[in-house]
Amino acid sequence: MVGEFKVGDKVTWVSQAGGYTKVKSDVVVEVVKPGGRPSREAFESLYTGNGIGAPRMHQSYVVRVPGATSKAAGAVYWPRAASLQPAPEDGKASANRTE
Repeated sequence: MVGEFKVGDKVTWVSQAGGYTKVKSDVVVEVVKPGGRPSREAFESLYTGNGIGAPRMHQSYVVRVPGATSKAAGAVYWPRAASLQPAPEDGKASANRTE
């Protein structure tokens, strides 16, 4: 992890799923204390399916990525803190993609 972030900071990270790598980028919406979990009330979508897993023993962050349209709610993620980096000033993610 490059540094600590606060609510409102723009961050970027690389996500992998199903053989694809994707760069995701947007705003920190919650700082989670070591040993804690994201707010169930505020981020109910994180608790669906298999849930969110075990608490993390370090400070971590919940990030909201916008939806495809202006009316879409977007998605909420709890990425690994070590993978987060400050987003570039121009707002364009600069990591390599394989899609």
